[in-house]
Amino acid sequence: MLSLLKFVHFLSLAAGIGIGIANMVLGIRAAAAEGPVMGALRSAQGVLSKIALAAIVLLWITGFWMWQAFYGGDASALFTAKIAAVIVLTGLSVDLNRRGVRAAKGGTPMDPAYAKRAGMIMGLMSISAVGLAILNFG
Repeated sequence: MLSLLKFVHFLSLAAGIGIGIANMVLGIRAAAAEGPVMGALRSAQGVLSKIALAAIVLLWITGFWMWQAFYGGDASALFTAKIAAVIVLTGLSVDLNRRGVRAAKGGTPMDPAYAKRAGMIMGLMSISAVGLAILNFG
């Protein structure tokens, strides 16, 4: 069972990071695009964001399950730091999704400077979470 949980956990992690990078590229392209191309790129971002959010939810579920079932809920300092990075990553992901949905519905457009900063922080948090997990469980 642990192997299956790890497989789903790592697959969800790969999907979340890969889709995050894809969304960043689409955002850069959409900022330079006009007309229907921009709309198509933004639409693709919306679809990918929903998939990434599902991957993040699955990542949390499998991670929590493994932590409780196989590690007894004990948390080392490294594990606590990893969870802090994941909380920041999840919060930014949810916020960007919320802003994207609002912008797609004709509300306030997303601030490109905020999206860029959030993307950079998310990249740093992703790398940190993986590094801390390797140090903790490696």
